[in-house]
Formats: sequence, structure tokens, C-alpha cells
Amino acid sequence: MLLTVEKLEIAFGVFSPVDDVTFSIDRGEILGIVGESGSGKSLTATAIMGLLSRIGGQIVAGRICFDGAELVALPERQLRRYRGGRIALITQNPMTSLDAMMRVGPQIDQAARLHLGLDRCAARTRSLELMADLRIPDPALVYGLYPHQLSGGMKQRIVIAMALAGDPELLVADEPTTALDVTVQAQIIQILVELVKRRGLAMILITHDMGVVAQTCDRVAVMYCGRVIEQAQVNAIFEDARHPYTQALIRCIPRRTMTRGSMQPIPGMVPNVADQPIGCRYNPRCPRVADNCLTEIPGLRIDTGDHGVACHMADVA
Repeated sequence: MLLTVEKLEIAFGVFSPVDDVTFSIDRGEILGIVGESGSGKSLTATAIMGLLSRIGGQIVAGRICFDGAELVALPERQLRRYRGGRIALITQNPMTSLDAMMRVGPQIDQAARLHLGLDRCAARTRSLELMADLRIPDPALVYGLYPHQLSGGMKQRIVIAMALAGDPELLVADEPTTALDVTVQAQIIQILVELVKRRGLAMILITHDMGVVAQTCDRVAVMYCGRVIEQAQVNAIFEDARHPYTQALIRCIPRRTMTRGSMQPIPGMVPNVADQPIGCRYNPRCPRVADNCLTEIPGLRIDTGDHGVACHMADVA
């Protein structure tokens, strides 16, 4: 496996918003991490990038292993060789990810110059090639523009080009289409998937949209309240979802055949990290709650088909 995350626990002081998170991904694969806001998806991505200390967090347990190297134990100087080079982050808001005082082309160049050692001319050539791959019209013109002169969709393409400029092996896409309209979202996701498959990259796609997961991902890890509660191949998740939360997320996908008012929302809200329920963290919202759900946290049990679920009431072979 290219990346293995094992029993990861993240703490901010006495609170642990992410606990016992385990998943893996290999080259050429797209892993979707899905869940509501507050599920711990972005914090997990921040941990993989080695940026937790910038926001006051720390990894207190678990492992993050990338291509045989243990990232958790690496000092910052060595970690920089991975961050932006072999592992790249696509942020969720291009409006705040770009330097407003700098033309977009040189912002793409920086990663290639830093991680690939290219000179200014070679970096510019590489940036223009990436912009063309991302279907940016007239790359030479756009190269010299400032962020405020671009649409939201164009800004997102620039951010993706910045992530690809260092020739990474793993892309971590943290809700890369959140701030865009539906049509542009579909275009960006299609471009990303094509690039990942063509270049043989691995990609972690963090999203709250199960519809996007169904269209793009090979495998899915469903997170709730800081824990992975189900993971499997994408077809297995949609054909045989076993956790009540995963089933509820799938019911929230809009369909053309739906009648007005038939959408089934998930009752309640994701609990605050300072007031998490005892036992299974989904028990206040679960329609199948039993006595042991109120006292015991279910572990992730994986069957012979590599389908894992953390639920006392799920029938796992």
C-alpha cells in the first residue's frame, strides 16, 4: 500500500475529535472519505499532511505510513520533502488558497522549483502544460493574471495545478468543489479523476456528497464523530450498506424519481466533541439502538470480502 493510516488518534488538549481511524490506499486508487461536517474528515487530512501543529493539534496514537516511511515520527525538515512533493493537498476554498498579490502562474511554479529543482523557464513550461491538462483556455494568458481576474472554477483549476506541480504520488482533495456551482463541480471532479487514472496517482477525496462518491471512488470510508464506522468497495457500500448511518446518507441522495417531500433527512446533529455520547456515538440518532449500543463503542469488524463495519447490530460474517 502507498499510504496506511492505522488507529490514528488526534487530540486538542483533553479532547480527541478523531479516534481509532484506520484505512489504506494504493497507487491508482481513489478513496472517498465521506461524512457530515464535524466527522473528522479534514482533521484526518491535516494529520496526513503533517500540519496539525499549525492549528494546535497533535497525534497522540496511531501510525501514518507512506511508502514505507513513518510520517508521524519525522521531524519537520524531513516532512517537508513529502509535503507538496510526494503528497499534495487540494484545499476546499480556492478563493482563500491563492495569494491575491501574486500572479497565478508563478504560484504554480513554486512547487516545481522547490520539489523538482526546476529553473524559472522549465517551471513555467511545466505550469503551462499542467494548465492545458486542466482544460484552462489560453494558458499563456491566464498564467499572467491575478486571482481576482478568474472565476471560481478557474481558481480551483489553478489550485489543482499547484498540487500537481511537484509531481506527487498522493493527492489529498479536501472537498475540492465546495465553493463552486453544480455544473463546475462536475467538470472539476471529472478532470481530477481523469488525471489520477492517467498518471497512476492515488487520491483521497474528502466529501459529504455520497453522489460524488458513487461516481468517482473505488473504495469508501464513512466517518462519523471522529471514527470510521464503515468501509468497503464503492459497489458494496451502495448495494449492501450495513451501518445505519451509511444507509441514512444514501437515502439523502436526490433522485429523479423522488416525489416532492420524500427526501429523508437524518434526525439530530453530529454531537459536539466535548459532549460525545457514551457507547456508540451514533446511538442518539440510530433507529436500531440496543442496550449495548449505550455502553460499548463498537470496533470495526472486517469480513472476508474486506467490508468493515463498526456496529453492534450489523451482521458481519
